[in-house]
Amino acid sequence: MNPLHRCGPRWSRMPLLLMVSVALELLAVHPAPVLGALELQLDEEQPAGTVVGDISAGLPAGVTAALYFISDHEGTGVGTDLDIDESTGVIKTARVLDRELRDRYHFIAVTMTGVTVEVTIRVNDINDHGPVFPKKRAAFGIPEQTAIGTKFPLDPAADADGGLLSTQGYLIKDGNIGQAFTLETRRGSNEVLYLDLVVNAILDREKRSTYTLSLEAFDGGSPKRADQMTLDITVQDINDNAPVFNQSRYHAIISENLPPESNILQVFATDADQGDNGLVLYEINRRQSDPDRYFVIDRHSGVITLNQPLDFEMRRVHELVVQAQDNASQPEVTNAFVTIHVRDYNDNQPTMTIIFLSEDGSPRISEGAQPGQYVARISVTDPDYGDIDAETGIITTLSQLDYEKDPAPSIRVVATDGGRPPLSSTAVVNVVLQDMNDNEPVFGSSFYNVSIKENTPAGTCILEDDGDEDDVESVSFGP
Repeated sequence: MNPLHRCGPRWSRMPLLLMVSVALELLAVHPAPVLGALELQLDEEQPAGTVVGDISAGLPAGVTAALYFISDHEGTGVGTDLDIDESTGVIKTARVLDRELRDRYHFIAVTMTGVTVEVTIRVNDINDHGPVFPKKRAAFGIPEQTAIGTKFPLDPAADADGGLLSTQGYLIKDGNIGQAFTLETRRGSNEVLYLDLVVNAILDREKRSTYTLSLEAFDGGSPKRADQMTLDITVQDINDNAPVFNQSRYHAIISENLPPESNILQVFATDADQGDNGLVLYEINRRQSDPDRYFVIDRHSGVITLNQPLDFEMRRVHELVVQAQDNASQPEVTNAFVTIHVRDYNDNQPTMTIIFLSEDGSPRISEGAQPGQYVARISVTDPDYGDIDAETGIITTLSQLDYEKDPAPSIRVVATDGGRPPLSSTAVVNVVLQDMNDNEPVFGSSFYNVSIKENTPAGTCILEDDGDEDDVESVSFGP
């Protein structure tokens, strides 16, 4: 396209061929060095028809012009956005200008005498745009215990205005409980004001798990323009809490005849963390307790169950160390103690031991023993109750003994425990009486009449009398 391609309305009435011919002739005869320069400016958003300036103001001193040829390259916006009067040189806006679409216009005006003026029109920015966040609401997570001073970049607000009228700052309007966060900004080479969210306090999810911040971006206009957005912050859990039992020590009392698989008690622990970090699992520490596995614990519920029969006589108290740990990759562990007392069940009979109190320990006693003399001592033992000594357990004579009536009396002893139902044992104590000479001989008759033949040989028995005596010693007769 010819750089001198159009004229204003006045010249548009001339034949096109004549206009082109004159322009070519002028350029051929008068080379067109740039002798003048004109810089104009106006604020954007002015109504169409607003006077921008006069080309003649850029002519050298003493030079006037009655006609201007305007160079208009395609895409410069001169032909569409400006209304230039070629006869007067007055420049007006043909439409409302928007600096954000085009911030300057540039063209060359040539007079009929070949004088050129380079015209630059700058469109001044006005605060017709405010900062705009790319999203009205955003969300992201920050791990708890994040170090103070840690920065998290946020999407900056965009402002079509430039300079002081662009985005000048950010602030937290609401939701910053405990001043947990601050904002930092930095200006990029593209004049965008970038934004960082800075951790300003130790975050503890167990105390506060979410923050809802209201952010504002503002420009430098007067009055300023602003935009708001909501930032939803989730404090992400880390495994910074160990399980906590609802009591440090548990107690239970069970009978020794409790069948296996019976539930005994339940331990309970909580963990303030989330997810696997807060999932509590239980186990019995076998290194420190119950190596024989009398008891087992449900890993998830904490219910302790009897695993095998108990024996009170072997062990009366069982101490368990129960661990609660979370399910994190590096779990936290807490211990609690469980004391289980075994209550005796009457499953054993008393056992008796008889000790005779004679000098040689034999079951012998003289029939002449006086009432109250010690005969034997009975020691009773019951595994369920230990030693039993009803009174003293000593057997004594109650009345005068008589060998001739009962040379070997027997005593039946029954030992009964206090269980419900009671169990008992029976023992028979056999005592041998020693006879003493407490009876005189007695003839069968006070008078005997015996006839014998003469010449009876000496030594012939003529009379026999046993001589009644209760004692066991032999009886002898005198002449």
